[in-house]
Amino acid sequence: MAEARLSVRVDTDIKQQAEEIFRQLGLTLSAGINTFLSRVVAQKGIPFPLTLERIDQMDAATSLLEQNIQQAVLKSIAVTNTLGAPIALFDQNTKRPFLRYPDGHIEFEG
Repeated sequence: MAEARLSVRVDTDIKQQAEEIFRQLGLTLSAGINTFLSRVVAQKGIPFPLTLERIDQMDAATSLLEQNIQQAVLKSIAVTNTLGAPIALFDQNTKRPFLRYPDGHIEFEG
């Protein structure tokens, strides 16, 4: 593999933070940058979305997504209850999964 030297100007703080993250990953800064460039080539573009969305727009989009997920879960639970099937849930206190039946009774698994 032929190597080429690359010289770029970066913010000192960003460079130091990136070096620390790469160090924790077991990489040098050079290896981290090579990994990034390899992903650019493999994906034929930047390997993450580049957007001009503002934070408040992203927050609104995230909120809408969370609402849609919650509605989908509630609909799924309602359909499952209608069919008479139990719902699988997880008890945070006991750290155990359980089944909740449409009649309200609960059976812990394991």
